Amino acid sequence: MQAKEIDVYPRLPVPVASAKGCELVLADGRRVLDLYGGHCVNTLGAGDLGLERVITRQWKKLSFATNLLDHSPRHEFLHAFERTLPELAGEAWQVFCSNSGAEANENALKLALDSTGRKGVVCFTGAFHGRTAGAAAITDGKKAFPSTPFEVRRIPFGDVEAARAAIDASVGAVILEPIQSLAGVTEPPQGFLETLRELCDRSGAALVFDEVQTGNGRLGAFWASQAFGVLPDVFSTAKGAAGGLPIGLTVARERFARHCKHGTLGSTFGGGPLVLAAAAEVSRRIAAPGFLENVRATSDALRAAALHGPVRAVRGAGLLLGLELEEGLTGNAVRDLLLERGVLVGTSNDPRVLRLSPPLVMEPHQAGRLAVALESVTTEAVR
Repeated sequence: MQAKEIDVYPRLPVPVASAKGCELVLADGRRVLDLYGGHCVNTLGAGDLGLERVITRQWKKLSFATNLLDHSPRHEFLHAFERTLPELAGEAWQVFCSNSGAEANENALKLALDSTGRKGVVCFTGAFHGRTAGAAAITDGKKAFPSTPFEVRRIPFGDVEAARAAIDASVGAVILEPIQSLAGVTEPPQGFLETLRELCDRSGAALVFDEVQTGNGRLGAFWASQAFGVLPDVFSTAKGAAGGLPIGLTVARERFARHCKHGTLGSTFGGGPLVLAAAAEVSRRIAAPGFLENVRATSDALRAAALHGPVRAVRGAGLLLGLELEEGLTGNAVRDLLLERGVLVGTSNDPRVLRLSPPLVMEPHQAGRLAVALESVTTEAVR
């Protein structure tokens, strides 16, 4: 009997043969501008030569080693990664490596609850943090299994008064995406993150940022905390941190990590030499002169290009953008029509919002292809 994959992904009918930079090449030879970037994964684009050299060299030298052994890629990664981290006064950041964003978020919550000795977690409507038990418990619309591993208080995203009522001395962690991607690139109201910081300082809870999508230069700054000027106590990242190889990173202020005992956190594959060599290269590249300036310039170009055809407004920051469609249009229908015209975009949980998260190496002039494609679907989109 032939093995079959479990049918959980509604795949698009466009088999990909290869990719280079920001373009996909389909099996029939058509070329598609990739404005989705594999869910914010392809930080340096497809087939990046620098990343290829690093991965090839590391594979030949030391492809894998148990975490019981030390190796140079670990030190190279930490050195490169620390250049991107927000500045802390009189304190250091500490890092733990795993394999995915869900793991990174669960580890962040472990550190927060362990260090505070509390059981309550405040999370938000619209949030997506992963599909494992703890991550699903704080993800809106997902059911934790077999039961919620901690006390959960879910409040409306952006609601200051609800936050004031929910964040008290029983809460160990307040976790949120600084910009909610899957919800439709939902931005925090002005002053909301600052208020959460004040409430956590007052109550003793840890403020946790899920930067799985907003981190690694995606917003035109290294981290959303720098873009918004609000520092968390713990933050996570994954997706684009290793340019296409699986990684999860949990980053904590020293005082939230010092309580961690051997056995609290662990990972077989997390922190392996091959992945960390790739992650070090990504960190070096996004910290290189001109890299983030290009992200911001391309963001401006995409914003201008997006305001054509059926798009009424653009939200988000950097190269995480949401395109609000006209009333009566659906994201799925417009996405399919754009794909026919050689442009791949993503959808979201908001049926009227498309998502753009292209490789960070995209150049401003490439945005023109989106404008042309949008103009041509104005009267064809299914209402």
